Amino acid sequence: MNANPPDAGFVGRDTLLAEAGALLADGRHLTLSGLPGVGKSRLARTIAAGPAARGGAHVVDLAPLRKAALVPHAIAAAVGLDVSDGRPVRDSLLSHLDGREVLLVLDNAEHLADACQILVPELLWRCPGVRVLVTSRLPLRTAAERVLVVGPLSEEAAMELFLGRARAAAPDPVGTPLHDVLARSLCRRLDLLPLALELAAAKLGTLSLSELEHALDVGDDLAPPDCDPRRRPAHHHSLSTVLGRSHELCTPAQRLLWARLSVFIGAFTADDAQRVCGDRLLPDVAKELDRLAEGSLLHGRAGSFWLPVTVRTYGMRLLVALGESARQQARYRAWRDRGLP
Repeated sequence: MNANPPDAGFVGRDTLLAEAGALLADGRHLTLSGLPGVGKSRLARTIAAGPAARGGAHVVDLAPLRKAALVPHAIAAAVGLDVSDGRPVRDSLLSHLDGREVLLVLDNAEHLADACQILVPELLWRCPGVRVLVTSRLPLRTAAERVLVVGPLSEEAAMELFLGRARAAAPDPVGTPLHDVLARSLCRRLDLLPLALELAAAKLGTLSLSELEHALDVGDDLAPPDCDPRRRPAHHHSLSTVLGRSHELCTPAQRLLWARLSVFIGAFTADDAQRVCGDRLLPDVAKELDRLAEGSLLHGRAGSFWLPVTVRTYGMRLLVALGESARQQARYRAWRDRGLP
């Protein structure tokens, strides 16, 4: 078993933990999906260290892998399987796990979804005692899959996490009503996302709350001066690395739409997005909107969409890099004033 013990700073997820446990008890394949930085990996590792992992658990971090063929090798290494006997690794792995009761956690699987779509059903079929917990921005869409969407923290849980981490970074950064107001504002600004809150709180060793707010105003992506892989994986080093990883997984059309949508302040409809963002490069905005929403980069409800603040901020940088900022701002103003480009 290579699951870590529960994180003492893990807050606001009791309901999700119970729901995930029930889904794993009732089925054998659960995927945790949601926004980058929302805490899918931490939730999965907490599940793997708890009672839902009867028989033991093995966490397989797929983030460093770039080739689909290496997925069975990574799982074999996690379960302690010696693959030096010359047999195909996939066959050795299936034989090794047959008859064992174990929870496999495939963490950060979105960029290897095609490989996992094939391997996970085979694991479930050949190894009746194996259950699989996947974290991914996108569901795998296999027959046995149950999907649990991991949303942002509640505001109170976000405050608890942020203030706890802030006190660890600086013994007395908070405590007055003014500080609480500033902290609550920062939590909302960071979309109540655990990773963003922790990165921001770590800055309070050198910045005040008001200075941190200003740093965000001028585009600070909350990167610490160094990244200790024992404390935080490299792909969680900053907001830019987290969102950049998601950006890499998008199609060219999705990347362009992400950038162009950043001009919207608040909610918009598919028709609004078509008017402001559509052209010969993006003829079918509605289709790409749905794909961004499926990839957990866009919120949608009752025909309306909106970008999380952190995702929008990253998109604004993309728009500047594309040289389209002035043009898109003009199209947005024309739409806002009920004119047409």
